[in-house]
Amino acid sequence: MKCKEVSVIIATGGPGMVKAAYSAGKPAIGVGAGNSPAYIEKTADVKQAVKTILASKTFDYGTICASEQSIICEESNHAEVVAELKSQGGYFMTKEETDKVCDLLFKNGHNMNAKFVGRSPQVIAQAAGIQIPEGTKVLIGKQEGVGEGYPLSYEKLTTVLGFYTVKNWEEACGLSIRLLQNGIGHTMSIHTQDRDMVLKFAAKPASRILVNTGGSQGGTGISTGLPISFTLGCGTCGGSSVSENVSPKHLLNVKKVAFGIKDCSTIAADDPTFTWKESSQAASLSPADFVASFDKKECAPASSCQVSSDENEKLAALVKEIVLAMKGQ
Repeated sequence: MKCKEVSVIIATGGPGMVKAAYSAGKPAIGVGAGNSPAYIEKTADVKQAVKTILASKTFDYGTICASEQSIICEESNHAEVVAELKSQGGYFMTKEETDKVCDLLFKNGHNMNAKFVGRSPQVIAQAAGIQIPEGTKVLIGKQEGVGEGYPLSYEKLTTVLGFYTVKNWEEACGLSIRLLQNGIGHTMSIHTQDRDMVLKFAAKPASRILVNTGGSQGGTGISTGLPISFTLGCGTCGGSSVSENVSPKHLLNVKKVAFGIKDCSTIAADDPTFTWKESSQAASLSPADFVASFDKKECAPASSCQVSSDENEKLAALVKEIVLAMKGQ
């Protein structure tokens, strides 16, 4: 990456690769890890939502960073979601089976074992020593929390999903935010017929909020109209210099020829924002003197000056806070 022939670096991979790219002394575009939750809201078409999620998670055996990592459903549609997942090829593992699979998938905490990246559920099940039905498309493990002790709450670039059930959309909101902390700035998806719900979830800390589409196809732009790319920025919150899908335009140097349209000698005089005039008294006072002037008014006898109004007192207090903040106190 440091050789003279390299002009710009695009880093799509783990944190180590991205850090190396940014440390190479060249312009670099690095993207972070994903941990996309898929929320099946109570108004969703459950059959279509499950069909879409499975089509996404099985695409290239789940190696796309925007692919779903967890499914969130509500108590009101839990039974329907579970039944639909089972009928379409999802296998719900027992607690013991989930532990066996997690022991294979992760090493050194929640770092994924490269041996099982992009592997079929059959390969994973055989290695874990568990029996799964013929035709299984994904392995699903129920989770009760996020973070340490809940390994399926982290990114899994393979055919394994975490599964959560919440009471309502407020709980789904909080859970989504916690899950996204392990892939902040990347992607999440929601399946719903409620437009207002889409607007609520648009505030989540993800650069791509996908609606009624799969993470793999939607995040990469294939099914959504976003720029088609497998390098997906996470924004500054996720340690990326971009928050959009990286495309050829990011590799272009753009030159512009600009003609003058204003007279440089009169710009300040013609623009009122440049010529705003303070009163001579206010302009001559330092911030400290300005605050002191209010103190004098507050301490002066009522007979010698007008008593300060509530507005002036509030203003004086605000200015004091500003001055102290400027001094670092």
